[in-house]
Amino acid sequence: MFMEERQRDIVNRINETGRIMVSEIQALYQISADCARRDLRVLESRGLLQRTHGGAIAARPKGTYPDATYNPKDLPEIKKNYLAVAKRAVEYIDEHDVIYITTSSVGYYMAMNLPDNVNITVLTNSVTIAEVLRKKENISVILLGGEMSHRGNCHDFYTIQMVKNIRIDKSFLSHSALSVEFGASIHNSAGVEFGKAVMENSSMNIGVYPSEKIGKSSIHSVCKIDDYDLLITDKNVSEDFLSQMDEIGVNYIVAEVEV
Repeated sequence: MFMEERQRDIVNRINETGRIMVSEIQALYQISADCARRDLRVLESRGLLQRTHGGAIAARPKGTYPDATYNPKDLPEIKKNYLAVAKRAVEYIDEHDVIYITTSSVGYYMAMNLPDNVNITVLTNSVTIAEVLRKKENISVILLGGEMSHRGNCHDFYTIQMVKNIRIDKSFLSHSALSVEFGASIHNSAGVEFGKAVMENSSMNIGVYPSEKIGKSSIHSVCKIDDYDLLITDKNVSEDFLSQMDEIGVNYIVAEVEV
């Protein structure tokens, strides 16, 4: 089989199944791992797929502007890679920690999966997450209030003043996009100062970013990528991104996703 035929077949297989592993390519076409990875690099450069840790997935469309009334509890089904990131993040919570949980879908999944046998204090500016947490007797909830958006979140002047007066052990943050060049970024400028205030008052800042958000940039920068002490993503993340993290010395964890 010629190289062009092999590469065309790889794209067809990914479009049918959603993913392919380097080991599969080796077995299917009797080529070396280096040759398989080279095929994937070429195909990614043409926009035909996205390389991941150990393989590739179908090319993704550009991100869309979030709906004004979006709420994670309204999701029709659980996003498995978001859940995987959330569960890994929960593992970093210790007894008596004071933590901040992001208002994103990952934060919602974190709230749903917090353990019942660990006593912690959770700061949240999401009424949706607060509603989940109020049912957990081992968790003290501090609701950061202010003018509420239609998505059920607060991040105005009053919210910022509240968070500035609270010591945080660990903050778990996720924004619209994350890239090496532009850092963490969001669509709405109103959340920038709130995000900065949380990070400044936290002893450890942990970025919880599903692979869909990585390698993209939104409008307003919140922080540089190396402002995070740790990044947690999922196995669909690009190999190039992980290589960049190694180069700049940012710690990261790749969560396995249940099939």
